[in-house]
Amino acid sequence: MPSRAKVLEIENRTENWKTAHRLSPFFGADAAQLAYKLGEPPSTLPSTVKLELFWKGVRDWRAAKTTKKDKRECNARLVESCRHQFKILRRDICRSKLFRELDVPNYAISSEAHRAQLITNLTNTEIDIVVESPDRLYIGEAKFLSSFDADGGLVLVHQLVRQYVMATVLLDVLGCSREVIPFVVTNETYVVGSNRCPRQLTFMVRQGWMTESRFLTWDELPLLP
Repeated sequence: MPSRAKVLEIENRTENWKTAHRLSPFFGADAAQLAYKLGEPPSTLPSTVKLELFWKGVRDWRAAKTTKKDKRECNARLVESCRHQFKILRRDICRSKLFRELDVPNYAISSEAHRAQLITNLTNTEIDIVVESPDRLYIGEAKFLSSFDADGGLVLVHQLVRQYVMATVLLDVLGCSREVIPFVVTNETYVVGSNRCPRQLTFMVRQGWMTESRFLTWDELPLLP
């Protein structure tokens, strides 16, 4: 991959730069090559696969609602979907023994304040790489030097869990039956059970939401002619 340009002789270290530079060739029909790498059936037509970067699905869906009533209805649907589909998520997080003890608001939507914070979390959740096929929504987090964040002040504390919840809830309220398939692109190769494997990856695999086959390194991304 060509080296990045320097402005004022300062190297740009942002992950967004690396993600955009490495993934931009996959826009258009070549998005299917990335989907195939992630397990998309080879029978899927390339013309039916789309790529998006730095995607905030809930934010953009809510932004299309022009009245306060419509936005309130959107919020209510998001909260209800989250309650229905992830009603034991807090319990699962605690039982995993992978993370520090949760604070009261974490993964809880029992009060009006928690519900408002949940909507804020969902609205502000960004997914680095999204590949949409007719039956699947692949959601990818790209890491270069930083770790997977865990903001204890949020309702949806852990970054990978937050992204999975956002995508799953949005598909539900849209009445879309696509399967959500998370993946990561990192500098290192991780194996679940090893001391070096990030705990969020371990949790996602144990929940059955992710497989190790979708732990990609930057070098494993398909090379296009």
